[in-house]
Amino acid sequence: MVFDLRSFAVAAMASASVLALTAGSAEAQSAILQQPTMSASQVAFVYGGDLWTVPRAGGRAQRLTVGVGVESGPVFSPDGRTLAFTGEYDGNIDVYTVPVAGGLPRRITYHPGNDAAVGWSPDGAKVLFRSNRSAASRYTQLFAVDAEGGAPEAMPLPYAYAGHMSGDGRAIAYSPFQAAFGFDFSSYVAWGNYRGGRASTINVTTLDGLDTIEIPQVDGSNDLSPVWMGGMIYFLSDRDGPISIYSYDPASQAVASVWTNDGPQIRSLSTDGTALVFDRLGEIFTLTAGGQPQAIRVDVAGDMPDARPRILNVADQIQSVVLSPSAARVAVEARGEILSVPAMRGAVRNLTNTPGVMERSPAWSPDGQKVAYFSDESGLYALHVAPQNGEGEVRRFPLAPEPTYYFEPVWSPDSRKVAFYDNALRNWVLDTTTGRLTQVGQAQTHGGFTEVSSDMAWSPDSRWLVYSRNGENRLTALHLFNVESGSSTQITSDMGDARFPTFDRGGDYLYYVGSNNFGAATYRLDMSSNLYTPTHSIYAVALNAGTPSPVAPLNDDEGAAPPETPEAPPSTGPQPTPPPSGPIAVDLAGQSLDAIQRRTVALPIPVRPYAGLTAGKPGVLFFLEETTPAGATGPADMALNRFTLKDRKVERLAERVMSFDLSANGETMLVATRAGGGEAAPGTPPRPPTYAVVPANAPIKAGEGAVSFDQLDVRIDPRAEWAQMYREVFRMQRAYFYDPGFHGSDLAAVERELQPFADAVLSRTDLNYVFHEALTGMSVGHLRGGGGTIATARRVPGGLLGADYAVQGGRWCITRIYGPTVFSPDVVGPLAQPGIDARVGDCVLSVNDMAVTTDMDIQQALEGTAGRLVTLRLGSASGAGARDVSVQPIASEARLRYLDWIEGNRRRVDELSGGRLAYVHLPDTGQGGFTSFNRYFFAQSDRQGAVIDERFNGGGQMADYIIEVLGRDLQSWWSPRYGAIDRTPAHAILGPHVMIANEVAGSGGDALPWMFKEERLGTLVGKRTWGGLVGIGPMPPLMDGGQVTSPNVGFFNPRGEWEVENAGVAPDVEVDQDPAAVAAGRDPQLETAVAIALRALEAQPPAQPRRPAYPVYPQR
Repeated sequence: MVFDLRSFAVAAMASASVLALTAGSAEAQSAILQQPTMSASQVAFVYGGDLWTVPRAGGRAQRLTVGVGVESGPVFSPDGRTLAFTGEYDGNIDVYTVPVAGGLPRRITYHPGNDAAVGWSPDGAKVLFRSNRSAASRYTQLFAVDAEGGAPEAMPLPYAYAGHMSGDGRAIAYSPFQAAFGFDFSSYVAWGNYRGGRASTINVTTLDGLDTIEIPQVDGSNDLSPVWMGGMIYFLSDRDGPISIYSYDPASQAVASVWTNDGPQIRSLSTDGTALVFDRLGEIFTLTAGGQPQAIRVDVAGDMPDARPRILNVADQIQSVVLSPSAARVAVEARGEILSVPAMRGAVRNLTNTPGVMERSPAWSPDGQKVAYFSDESGLYALHVAPQNGEGEVRRFPLAPEPTYYFEPVWSPDSRKVAFYDNALRNWVLDTTTGRLTQVGQAQTHGGFTEVSSDMAWSPDSRWLVYSRNGENRLTALHLFNVESGSSTQITSDMGDARFPTFDRGGDYLYYVGSNNFGAATYRLDMSSNLYTPTHSIYAVALNAGTPSPVAPLNDDEGAAPPETPEAPPSTGPQPTPPPSGPIAVDLAGQSLDAIQRRTVALPIPVRPYAGLTAGKPGVLFFLEETTPAGATGPADMALNRFTLKDRKVERLAERVMSFDLSANGETMLVATRAGGGEAAPGTPPRPPTYAVVPANAPIKAGEGAVSFDQLDVRIDPRAEWAQMYREVFRMQRAYFYDPGFHGSDLAAVERELQPFADAVLSRTDLNYVFHEALTGMSVGHLRGGGGTIATARRVPGGLLGADYAVQGGRWCITRIYGPTVFSPDVVGPLAQPGIDARVGDCVLSVNDMAVTTDMDIQQALEGTAGRLVTLRLGSASGAGARDVSVQPIASEARLRYLDWIEGNRRRVDELSGGRLAYVHLPDTGQGGFTSFNRYFFAQSDRQGAVIDERFNGGGQMADYIIEVLGRDLQSWWSPRYGAIDRTPAHAILGPHVMIANEVAGSGGDALPWMFKEERLGTLVGKRTWGGLVGIGPMPPLMDGGQVTSPNVGFFNPRGEWEVENAGVAPDVEVDQDPAAVAAGRDPQLETAVAIALRALEAQPPAQPRRPAYPVYPQR
């Protein structure tokens, strides 16, 4: 291999002998060449997110595309003159074609959903692609469209991800679903040795009669990437170890090994009809029938813009912002750098300026002279303290000797000590004058799925630290740590939940947010926690026994309100921080909880859901209030309130607040509000928050004090960043992974072996590929990642009308209108609105005067219309009866189609059962599934039995609530004088329950059927589930905003056995979705479930009330 940094050229050289080499071998090449496809004379492949071609014999590659975003999935037309591929030229994922000789790419799909090139028809007239455009849930289907564009035609397969047509065009070999360990450049799932329910299968289906045969699997192995060659089907499989090449003879139905791989995994397979081409860890090989793989020498030279050092504005990559003590500046974490930004005027200072080092979590010292942050400069995170002006020595304080992540540093008021916590649930105090590191109290009891956090606050004299710690009962209590003695005292009861402690700056009180009904909501993994909206009060604790109550009656002689410092007008510029107060009188240490509680009072603040508390000037409190609870559509909306002990009134300062930070003197605050500049356009990412530095004593005015990040420019060196992120990914696994042995994977060896590939990476998408390969050996679900700085084009959001179409007389004519959606106010069918004169049978003649015919995609006319009013001309194909209607297209039809599918299933179950069975679908086990269950189950609780459909369930929480409701038994009947007999429980379906699951249901969608079977609630029908129950909690982001998980919580059953992970939950009755049956409008899995439930009803009808004779008592 030759690697020339000066020209960013890579010469990738290989021979057949390298097939047995590991990634760390000196001879192995390091460029990442992917997804090769082959014609009679050339090989096309993906490198650096672009398409390249090279002669089949090898040599210097030519770049074919240079589009913004990723071009991928190339497939040669049968004549070898054209490539179909997947591109992002207009910010959407669509199918394009380009002449192999060079030229302008032609876009041939326009739907705002994702369309990806898959192959060609044997005659070269049509391009096959996959799309979720018509899907009711999380699956794709195959479509065919003319190579010049036009109206796509759905292939008659219920689910299909990738496939290849036979040479005569009469059959197709295809995989119904994407492999569970997929890679698509911007995201990946690293699950090696996968054996769950979504193990990839290959179906062979005739396109006339839809007769289907599945290529035989071995022990749940993965079969993928089928291609036809010489009447045989060749495919990839891991049935005997690393992914190797096999053949299937449709005539004899025999499977044979073609070539056994003993090295890294093969990731793709293609053919030109005479030979196979595949890639393995960035190398490209060809293989002829009966031969041995031959490597293709590929010399790749290009400018590789991803790798160029450059100056980049990182305002959209801000991770945290904190206010300086004087409110003149803010410290910002962005792109792994710590920067000082003026609140109003001045220059931005980069305090770290270390492109290959990650710095996190800035904290400004109260004296205004220093900024503390965590840095991985040494290879492990340490606390660094830098001068705030960027001049002078940076002091470095080593922390733990093992990989550890640290969070939320808090300076003591004397600017000497820093408190923080780590991912191992420990609290720490570091004395920056001596370097002494002290663990504070005991570690938290519970972590795992919830975000690791500990609320900490210093006393004004820096001698005490109050911190929160969760206990065995999962409630959080406050503890008071004495810095001098090193002892801790619990100061709040375990019988309630206490959070967000803060000291009054006058030194008399400690305030906190407390709840007496938080217990049921402490463990958010349980869906039952969604039933409760905890409320809080705000409390004050007198730090000394002689301190009067802060809310004593104002006219009572026994005690007066504590004195307050008069509020001064807001400062017009930086003010010096007042010196720290002298020692305050605290006598809580050693006191009993009963004694401390007698000194605790609730402040006269309404009981509400509060989410934060900070003390300002003496006697002044600022706190966040949840005004809209978190739900399926996003995080909770919060308001910022102010309360003074003097007035004893709550004042609303701001709405839609994400966070706030007070200046040292309490007069000024930094407030982050959501959706700055208005809501994002349909189909575009949410807007970043707006930050403003404003007076703390009055409601915020629109536009007031906005902090500008227009000059938040950082000089980045991508290759230095990628080297850091490579180390970071392994460090995260060592710090977080639930199994200290990493499932037997030798992470150190893997890191060494793949280091040459990481060093040679010249694009961010290739770095994702290296991450994918590096993590695969850990063999665990939920291990995934993606993102990062990957160039994308400006998105043009396409509009959708909520309709299906058919081609008639050269026109796009409506065959179905979706909607209206009753009781789903967030879902709108554009053509189903009152007053819109649109009917099935109408043809769309024009959009905004642009004629629409079937030689174009109707979505081409609807580009850029999402959320905007457009004029449609509707009428017959001939134009008769034409009329104009005004509609507002939507950015996505997914919810419309999903709700229509649910309603269709409900009606079908109702019809098949004669109204005796309920039907409930659960899209996930989070807020969406919780809402859907409550909506559909209770509305049908008068039925005698139920079909619970969890196909395609995306997981989320443990659905204990659903299991509890399904398991309800009859307790009693109630006989009123008038009306029907009632029962307890009122809402229960007492007859049989049948659950349907499939291979796409996973995570919480694995746990739900597992619990269903464990509790013996009924029969499970369908297919084995995905099999992922090693869960994940929140993880720190990578330097450029990319993400990688580290599964940190493993599931085992009450019998002490690991279960479900990498296996899935097997049905009691296995049912396939036969393509012919589905094409005929049937749902075999649903029909089977109904039949089983009806048989159970016949065998054991549900109990009916038998009112006894009314009692007659003796008359006296």
